Amino acid sequence: MLFAMLAWWYTAGWAETAKRAGQRLQRMLETFSVSLLLGSLFEPFKQISAGQSNGKGLDTQLRDFGDRLFSRVFGAVVRSLFILMGLFGALITMIIGLVQIILWPLIPALPVVGAILAATGWVF
Repeated sequence: MLFAMLAWWYTAGWAETAKRAGQRLQRMLETFSVSLLLGSLFEPFKQISAGQSNGKGLDTQLRDFGDRLFSRVFGAVVRSLFILMGLFGALITMIIGLVQIILWPLIPALPVVGAILAATGWVF
């Protein structure tokens, strides 16, 4: 039974840990919709009143152009902030996942290491 547990631990268990780390990273990127935000980075942000000004006076056309420009710049800034937050969260998630994957094979040895340290009288 011990051999079967160790065989699972170093094969299927380790692979499942890596798979779950990848899934957590994917969920983090989907939570912040990083790919969607990158695709619409310079789209207008909640633009309500500045429509097309065909056939209107020059002052109205310039005001509408300014409104659309401001809306695009504001949208790019807001989306960039959310992209950065999503990438930062993904980086933290990736680091935690890598630490889990690296530490996974060492966990079965911890009781043995603890017993040796206890036998030698080592105290935290």
